[in-house]
Amino acid sequence: MKVRWSERAAVEFAETAAFIAREFGRQAAVKMRDTINEAVASISQFPNIGKSSFTDEETGVEFRELPCQLNSVVYSIYKDEIYIVSVWNNRQDRAKLYSTLQEEAEEM
Repeated sequence: MKVRWSERAAVEFAETAAFIAREFGRQAAVKMRDTINEAVASISQFPNIGKSSFTDEETGVEFRELPCQLNSVVYSIYKDEIYIVSVWNNRQDRAKLYSTLQEEAEEM
């Protein structure tokens, strides 16, 4: 399936890589980036690989999540495309993630 990234997810991915490079070095950032890219490749081959984590009540849009060490790739399957919504740091407040997903569901 074709993979499309939301602007939010692309920014989160870049910001996370930059943070890791600053704090832990370039090699750690490359490893994180490769892990996320491998996860996205797996999702494109097996769209239901991630667990269902949130369904928006108003729109019925389901979001799935694939953990990648300290981050998760959050996505939705929409019109025969995989839509990457967020590269989420698993240590953040889940309520914030659900709020983000509600916003994304309204835009889809």
